[in-house]
Amino acid sequence: MFSCNKKEDPQEQVTNDCTGEYASEEIQDTLVSAFFGLDNALPSLFLCNQQAGLLDGMPVNFKFPLDASSLSETDFEVIDSLGNIHTPICVSMAPADENGENRTVLLLGEFGTAVINPPVEVRVVGDLFTTDTLSGESVCSAIINLNGITTTNVIPLADGPSLFFAQRIDGNLNECNSGTQTVQVAWNGGITPFIGGDTESDLFQYYVGYSYCSGDLIPHVPISIVDINDNDNFHQLCFSTSDEIVKISMMANTVEDPNHDPNLYSEIDVSSCTE
Repeated sequence: MFSCNKKEDPQEQVTNDCTGEYASEEIQDTLVSAFFGLDNALPSLFLCNQQAGLLDGMPVNFKFPLDASSLSETDFEVIDSLGNIHTPICVSMAPADENGENRTVLLLGEFGTAVINPPVEVRVVGDLFTTDTLSGESVCSAIINLNGITTTNVIPLADGPSLFFAQRIDGNLNECNSGTQTVQVAWNGGITPFIGGDTESDLFQYYVGYSYCSGDLIPHVPISIVDINDNDNFHQLCFSTSDEIVKISMMANTVEDPNHDPNLYSEIDVSSCTE
């Protein structure tokens, strides 16, 4: 048991009605962000076997895991700053497609240029479904159809990566061999270490988890980091504290994206999961 509990948000709305119009703003916010990760720099043969040449790569990040069987390139539209609408050539959730992940979709195609017409909005225009969402994090008890949601939170090419997801996990999703609680985190694009070390495991000391006790946020440094050898944007932080971790932060200039842009200071609240 945790010795401290996260404060409940009185503004949070929970509903079991997922039919018709969206029942709360939280459903609209399911599409968290998109990241203009690569501009004509991703070999198309990496995923789009029918294409040749270099494509743009755009990771699109969701709050809930997606049903891969409902995923198609026609589910998405990318709008650039001149109002042009672009449809991806192909899409994939790989490599972030393990159990408990499936929240990042990589779009490949031509989505504009960094200077003249950068992408500024991503829309879901097809029937793209979530899976049965994990206990403690869903606004609905049923599967959600994301058709119609949109985000203008498109991170420009020149900006570095940031955290978009943090979730406390246990059970068969937990890969930590030590500690008393595990927090899964995800970045909005691929990352590599920027200072020191060869893998994210060398950077665990730059993460800080915070527990909320007696009105104060108490910092805790993870004792290790796991789920790091699969080349995706998800990994797990292992904590030895019995205080419930409610927030995760990472100092600036610690990791970098594929364009070698370092992160700014990044922090995110932690959601719950009991699967």
